[in-house]
Formats: sequence, C-alpha cells, structure tokens
Amino acid sequence: MQVDYKDYLPYEFRASAIQLYFTALKEKLEPILGSDGRAIKALENNIATGKCLVAIFDEKLVGIMGIQTNKGGFLNPRFKTMVNIYGILGGIIRMGGLMILHHTTRTDELYIDGVAVAHEMRGKGIGSSLFDLLERSASEKRIRMISLEVIDTNPRAKALYEHLGFEVMKVQTLWPLSLFIKFPFRSSTLMIKKIG
Repeated sequence: MQVDYKDYLPYEFRASAIQLYFTALKEKLEPILGSDGRAIKALENNIATGKCLVAIFDEKLVGIMGIQTNKGGFLNPRFKTMVNIYGILGGIIRMGGLMILHHTTRTDELYIDGVAVAHEMRGKGIGSSLFDLLERSASEKRIRMISLEVIDTNPRAKALYEHLGFEVMKVQTLWPLSLFIKFPFRSSTLMIKKIG
C-alpha cells in the first residue's frame, strides 16, 4: 500500500480534510460550532493549510493531523470570520468556547490539535505514520516535546498515545465551564512526549 504523506494540505483535498477533521473531533467541536452547515463553514474559513500533516491514498485524503506551534495552529479561528458566520453574540460565544480548548504552546513544543484517519483506513498504520513523520520533523527543528490532549470518552486513543511514548502530564476537568457549554465529556488529559 503506497500512502503519500505531505506536510501541508493540498487545495483539492481541503473539503474532505475539513469533513474528516470535524467528524473525528465532533465531541469537542460540535458543542461550540454547532451541527449545521455553519460549523463546516467556520472550519473552511479558519484553517491554516500549512499547519498539518496529511496522508493520501488512491487519490483520496485518508488522514490528517493538525499541528499548533507558538505561532498558530491548524484551527486558527479569527474573530471577524466567526462574527460573519454566527453574528456578533454567536461569534463571541464561539470564540470563548474555542478558547476553552486552546492550548498555549511553548517555542520548543509542537501541539497536536487533532488527528483523524478515514474509517476504512483505520488499523493500517496511517495514524502511527503521521506521528512518526511529526516526530522526525520535530527532531530536525530541535523541538523538545510534542503534546496533545485526549478526552476521557476516548480511552482507545489514550492507550495508543501511551503506546507511542506519550506520558500523562495532567488531567483537567471542564467544570465550571461545562455549566455554560454542554460537552459530552468531563475531562481531558494533557500528554507529552519528549524528543531527543
């Protein structure tokens, strides 16, 4: 199986990448962005195509990993765009909701803000290859750590990350913020992997 990996999102795969990303991160994003077409529109207008790794197989996008540095991330919401999509109050509320999920990234850190593999390609090493590619890139750039967060309703992903060498740093609950936004999970675990 010949999979092509790239460190940017080619334009022709933009729509499929947004759909795959939103579907994989639905538990985190849907309570904030909603489930209607505006959520996809918000993603279309707020992604940085150079802040990701992608996997392409048989002319289809089959995997994506959003990456955040101290200079921004794959999902890079802009207030003006959010107001245009959701109105002033809706834009403010959604920007606040996205800030709940925001991770402040250090200069020597890469943060994975989402990983998605197409359902039919799971178990074929796509996700692991994306992680390997990111780790090699981090090492070349003298990055000292890779971090990510995993929600409590996804123990399978947590087990995978532990298998890949990530260690738990801290567990954070959403309370009292969960009083305002109803997330389908109660906590997230910050995990890191030291490089070099």
